[in-house]
Amino acid sequence: MAMERQRERPAGRTDDIVTVRNLQTAFFTDKETIRAVDGVSFDLTPGETVGIVGESGSGKSVTARSIMGLIESPGQVLRGSSIRFNHLETVREFAERFPKRAVDVGSLADQYDAADLFDRSGIDATPTDFGYESAEEATVADFVAAGYGDELDLVDENDCIFVTEGDPESPEHIEGGFIEISRLSGEAQRAMRGGKIAMVFQDPLTSLNPVYTVGNQIKEALDLHQDMDGQEATREAIRLLEAVGIPDARRRIREYPHQFSGGMRQRAVIAMALACDPEVLICDEPTTALDVTIQAQILDLLAELQEERDLAIMFITHDMGVIAEITDRVNVMYAGEIVETADAESLFENPKHPYTQGLLRSIPGNQSGERLETIEGNVPTPNEPATDCRFAPRCPKAFEDCEQVHPVPVEVDEDSADHTAACLLYPEDMSTEQAVEYHISKESRGEDR
Repeated sequence: MAMERQRERPAGRTDDIVTVRNLQTAFFTDKETIRAVDGVSFDLTPGETVGIVGESGSGKSVTARSIMGLIESPGQVLRGSSIRFNHLETVREFAERFPKRAVDVGSLADQYDAADLFDRSGIDATPTDFGYESAEEATVADFVAAGYGDELDLVDENDCIFVTEGDPESPEHIEGGFIEISRLSGEAQRAMRGGKIAMVFQDPLTSLNPVYTVGNQIKEALDLHQDMDGQEATREAIRLLEAVGIPDARRRIREYPHQFSGGMRQRAVIAMALACDPEVLICDEPTTALDVTIQAQILDLLAELQEERDLAIMFITHDMGVIAEITDRVNVMYAGEIVETADAESLFENPKHPYTQGLLRSIPGNQSGERLETIEGNVPTPNEPATDCRFAPRCPKAFEDCEQVHPVPVEVDEDSADHTAACLLYPEDMSTEQAVEYHISKESRGEDR
């Protein structure tokens, strides 16, 4: 499928601002434990849009809510998960605002050999959980970020600001570190949510209070996160509405959500999200309820705002057409796992995983005059740890081993090291038997260390 609109790609990737590793979010019910997100890893980079695509029930929105700290009981982000916010200015700011929650993990690295920590009692992590091939690549910071620092008596349960270079007691001199989002709580979490990472939801009416004017709601966000009030907040609210393309903003700030059209409400929600000048914007199917014309306008708006503010955008959708239009990199999710990762152009030109291929074949207009293809069956509920390929019951290419071996991500494109798929059909240069053994050995390599 050709890209519908050519976007100028970033010339080169800069440092990732958000690093997600082995994210596991489970919901504990009386009948079963649902592993809604099960070992997901990806990065968000300033100036790039990363797409998360998949059917309903794949775990896309739970991934977003995990990053935002919006998982409520009976849900829980499990130990072993890590969501790092790597923005140096924010690390310095938080170290100054919350000094009791900051730790010098750089000095801990001088005291401990990280490779030896895998053998400590109560540690169930493997190098592959941290994204490594061997234990020697791991760092003390990896263990602390994933929640094992408490077990190892390296940090306290409230610690969430981890300094790798510099002294936490001199925030202005910190040169390296990160904030572990999964450990945030209280005021620190509120400062991160909205202030540094903002979210735009599918239905703007869930974000807008019907009894307050749109202007008042934007000004409330400015008061909470930017310490603005009065005429200063009013002027900024007008500026934000104008920035997102709402005409006659001076009058519109006095109107209520029901007086806005669907597209204008979504623009107002985007304005609220930008009110706090975030570094990361998470969009959870923000165009699903809009007609195609308004959808295109919102996508153009997001692209313009990203270029102006160097935003890192995570865009969630089930619409492969939208993914083709707006994203730089894509993660395809199925039953709580990422099954394929690639840059957008490679994914559409050369999809590798059978699930991705099925999604692309089901796009209307791809087969002129032919019956639209579908993927038979439904996304399963992931209520057990993955020991096989969860897509196997629906996969037209499945064979016996698919029901017994859990595939791990492997490189599938010699022209792109970042193109991986979790499928036993790969690597392509191996026989089926060799490929299966390769997946088994790669998954067990971390366990054996």
